Amino acid sequence: MLTACATEEPTRLPDDTEFEVVDMSGNWEKDFQQSDDFETEFNLYMFDIQRRIAPQQDGINRGVGGGGLSGSMETIVGLARFTEEITRMPILQIEQDRSRVKIDREDDFALFCEFFNQQNMVTETPFGSEQCGWNGEQLLFLLNLNDGLRIYYQVTLSPNGSQLNITTTVSSDQVSTGMTISNYY
Repeated sequence: MLTACATEEPTRLPDDTEFEVVDMSGNWEKDFQQSDDFETEFNLYMFDIQRRIAPQQDGINRGVGGGGLSGSMETIVGLARFTEEITRMPILQIEQDRSRVKIDREDDFALFCEFFNQQNMVTETPFGSEQCGWNGEQLLFLLNLNDGLRIYYQVTLSPNGSQLNITTTVSSDQVSTGMTISNYY
């Protein structure tokens, strides 16, 4: 049940690929039955945080150092609610050719990736850095923002091309445990 909480976050994207890019273009509508329910995932996330805090509090009461959990409850809840906000898009429009892909997300910023010779692209912005590229048949985006916030998107098309999955992990320097939400379209 806590698989989403145990998902390890990548520190960087793979360097190179040797395959034909997967065509994800089209209009996609969210499948709410298969996608993660945010409230359920939020409750599991908070349960995991509280489970990690309990031994630390016991250790503190006995004079033993804590186990490395960081972040105030306000910061933890803020990270979770931000994750909810950036994963709620019910409709996506993907435009793609052999060297670029643009994922327009309703009521949110577009994800854009240019890939030359199938190498990862790194873009510096006033807000931080953005990396994108292919890892096998998955399109990956990693946004490292200046304030220590990281957003990782993993976009996968089903083998028959009928379903798209976007798994989003949001983490922060202020919170030791990131939150992951998986949506199907």
